Amino acid sequence: MIQVSRRIPVNGPGHPVLTRSDVWQGLVMKADNALPFVPAMTYCEVQTRESKNVFVREIEFRGERCHERVTLTPETQVRFERLDGSVLGTILNDIEEDAEGLGLRFSFTLKLDGIADGSPEEKAYGEIVEKDYLKAVDATLAAIRRLKTDRDAVIKRYYETVDSMDLDAFKGMHSDGARVFFANFPPAEGPDQIAGAIGQFWSTIGGLKHTFVNRWDHANETILEVAVDYTRLDGSHVVLPCVSIVKPEGDKVGELRVFIDVAPIYANTAETAAAE
Repeated sequence: MIQVSRRIPVNGPGHPVLTRSDVWQGLVMKADNALPFVPAMTYCEVQTRESKNVFVREIEFRGERCHERVTLTPETQVRFERLDGSVLGTILNDIEEDAEGLGLRFSFTLKLDGIADGSPEEKAYGEIVEKDYLKAVDATLAAIRRLKTDRDAVIKRYYETVDSMDLDAFKGMHSDGARVFFANFPPAEGPDQIAGAIGQFWSTIGGLKHTFVNRWDHANETILEVAVDYTRLDGSHVVLPCVSIVKPEGDKVGELRVFIDVAPIYANTAETAAAE
């Protein structure tokens, strides 16, 4: 029986700071398709899904095909159970957080078919697999850091474009099938509809500026708590609380949901009109 457990620190000098959710996002993607994350794996396809968090995938690792049952425990652990092949057992990816900070621990308990426990052959295989998994963890963290950097860049560019009220640039920030749900306005789908709807709203204000208050990153979306400083057409300002859910799609935005009450923007105008 081969048993190995190693903990790798997640954050360090020279790298973007990753949260537990960032790491979880990467682990979920690796579970679904490990090829960008595990250099020694040459094939990975999900075969069946037993539930939202349990599925079976077929992989090819070091030239051998086998099946694994994958169990996701959100934000905590990914468990891989070998179902067939010459190597059986379990592999765990655990997200840990303690006084040393955030860590990613990989552990495996494996049994080689036809190889005696404690034999030189088992020891040699264990050393090879340990090196493979160390490389896989390093590659996984590197990929997660790239995802974090890319998502940060998309969100930063998106809101800079919104605050500039450059409608052409804003239109180009959305994927072909993008959807935007803004306040209680009808949903808009596709860059043309989105630009038309938001452009109409922008025509009723003098400007806007987003200030991020809180942020929560999840597997395929980011939740933002924002304070939006709106400039009215008369030059006065009103700051409104807002929550937005952004789903990046490559270097564009695939979906945006904005929860905000925009009525206060027009309150003074309505009051002035009523007084006249």
